[in-house]
Amino acid sequence: MPRDIAVVRRLFAAAEQRALDRVLACYSDDVEIAEAGSLPYGGVWRGRDGAIAHAESFMRTWSSFQGPAEVRLDARFWSDGTGSVCAVFRHRAVDTITRARVDSPEVGIYCVRDDRIVSSQMFHADSAALLDFLATAGMSARS
Repeated sequence: MPRDIAVVRRLFAAAEQRALDRVLACYSDDVEIAEAGSLPYGGVWRGRDGAIAHAESFMRTWSSFQGPAEVRLDARFWSDGTGSVCAVFRHRAVDTITRARVDSPEVGIYCVRDDRIVSSQMFHADSAALLDFLATAGMSARS
C-alpha cells in the first residue's frame, strides 16, 4: 500500500474510534482542514489548535447521533502517487427520538507530505441534507 494512503487510512481508523490523539498524530503541525462553511463545524481550520477545534466542533455536532453503526465510514482510497489521496466515504447519523436518518456520500481530498497530512478538504454530496437532519434532530431534542 502506498505510504500516503496508509497515513489517510490511519486518520480514518482513528476518526472511527474517536481517538483524538491518534487523529492529531496524522496531521502536520501546520495542517489546514476545510469544510463547507454552511456546516456548524465548517470553515478553514489551521494548525494543531485548529485541528483540535475542528474535531471538538464536529463531535459536539454529531456525537449524540452516531452510534457504532453510524461512525463506520466505509472509506475507499485512491492516490496519485505524489501525495494526493482521495477518500470516498459515508456520513451517517440517526436521531434516536424521531428515527430520522442521514446516510450521505462524502469525498475528502488529502495532501500528504513526510508521512503527515498537510491539508484536508471535505466535499459533502448533500450539505443541505446534513443541515436539514440537524435542524430536525435539534427540534426533537427540545420537544
